[in-house]
Amino acid sequence: MVANGREGRVMAAIRVRLVATTRSPAELWPPFGSDWWPQLDGARRCGHDCVMARGSEGIVGRVEERRVLSEAARVDRAALVAIYGRRRVGKTHLVRNHLEPLAGTYFEAIGQHTAPREVQLDNFKQQLERTFFDHRLPRLSDWREALSLLGDGVIAAAERKPTKPVVVFFDELPWMATHRSGLLPAIDYLWNARLSRVPNLVWVLCGSAASFMLDRLINAKGGLHNRITHRLRLEPFRLGEVRELLAKRGLRRGTMQALELYMALGGVPYYLLQVPSGMSASQAIGHVCFSRSGQLKDEFGRLFASLFDDAGEHERLVRAAATNRGGMSRDELITAAGLESGGRATRWIDELEAAGFLARFVPYGRTKRNTSYRLIDEYSLFHLRWIEPAPASSFGARGSKYWMSKAGSPAFRAWAGYAFEGICLKHSAQIERALGIDGMANEVGTWRHVPGPGAHDDAGAQVDLLFDRPDGIINLCEIKYAAEEFVLTKAHAKELVTKAEIFRARTRTKKEVVTTLVTTHGLRPGLWNDEVIDSVVTAEQLMT
Repeated sequence: MVANGREGRVMAAIRVRLVATTRSPAELWPPFGSDWWPQLDGARRCGHDCVMARGSEGIVGRVEERRVLSEAARVDRAALVAIYGRRRVGKTHLVRNHLEPLAGTYFEAIGQHTAPREVQLDNFKQQLERTFFDHRLPRLSDWREALSLLGDGVIAAAERKPTKPVVVFFDELPWMATHRSGLLPAIDYLWNARLSRVPNLVWVLCGSAASFMLDRLINAKGGLHNRITHRLRLEPFRLGEVRELLAKRGLRRGTMQALELYMALGGVPYYLLQVPSGMSASQAIGHVCFSRSGQLKDEFGRLFASLFDDAGEHERLVRAAATNRGGMSRDELITAAGLESGGRATRWIDELEAAGFLARFVPYGRTKRNTSYRLIDEYSLFHLRWIEPAPASSFGARGSKYWMSKAGSPAFRAWAGYAFEGICLKHSAQIERALGIDGMANEVGTWRHVPGPGAHDDAGAQVDLLFDRPDGIINLCEIKYAAEEFVLTKAHAKELVTKAEIFRARTRTKKEVVTTLVTTHGLRPGLWNDEVIDSVVTAEQLMT
């Protein structure tokens, strides 16, 4: 539909007004109905610079998260919910599309990045007026006064509709609860003194800064200690959810197309919503990461600044982790980042893990003292390997062609192999399901043997992923990215046999050791297959 004249002016006004409202367009302009809503770019702008489809797409995945929120929305006791997860992972979308439709009254306050307390309080006052009061409120002096008014409004709304939940949503709480703002003590007092007694209240405290949410809220030692009734860590989508999201947008991508997008952009919904229709995965990656108007070509710098107070140190740790494919110990990571060892560095590593950038692995047969850290955020890996080193001439009208020119190169194959390995580590549950062992209490891990100095007759070996099963079998997984069916050569077959022998000898296991190939398109028939490979898992099975 192309809107002209009066309709065009009305639709332009709607776009402006929707920035500051939590109501649906059909509620605001009922004569127009809702059938034209998807045509307003199919999107709605939320308060921290993300565009997320509302209503037209619904919620993809998030089955367990929705179950927890539905449990919190029961009207027999008050719920204080903490939700955290990295920037643009879909926290706001989940609350708006799951809790708001259930609510008898819905209040939403959005933190504004770097805004002073006076601005935050004025934004909060405007939301109070829209939701609970039919008159203008005087200027608020502090958060204690603001939350006292919130308490009055919540209690009155709960009494008017006792069978419906009152949903109070504080989005990007860390941006509101700045140093000396007084907001957290005010929340503490209001919850303990008044709102914990409102049985049909759901109060959601949400933030992207995982360290803030964990240290100052979920694990707080003050008044909110043990007051959180439900907690959710929202993680990026898995492969199956990515394909579902693309399909809901009308982008019906095959397995390899979805996999290529995932290797570059990860499972962050906002990143995937930038993928234009009618483009292949390679074209889309080139467009969003290398074109002059690409939304993700400079996302890396903004990402850390929005999540961490010590953004520079966090970024240095991520850059250091990207240099070692097999993972690094805590001390190795700190040294590689050029930081001083100590409590602060450990806290920064923990914050990166909580935010989903790093993952820790305890090698099979070792103790926690041997924990290694690995960078598992696909976009960060892609940025550091491809976007940052790209020549300035790459970022322009020919951005998509620049990326497509890299496909098939040795550098591309090396990156794809590493990225696919990281994806498989994230999808170990799907691999277990494909092998039919998902109902077992398996120990999942990695393993590596590095020969000591001067050990000339000792060979090293590395196992990308293994499953130590309670039925007397250990699956050693060999992970291989391939553009076509994987071909097992005689040399590679010998390498796999040797690896299994080294594993048996070094671990002294009495269990039967079998080899599983995890690859993109499966295994091409060959002479050595049956003697070496016991089972095969494909990329399609990772999508389940």
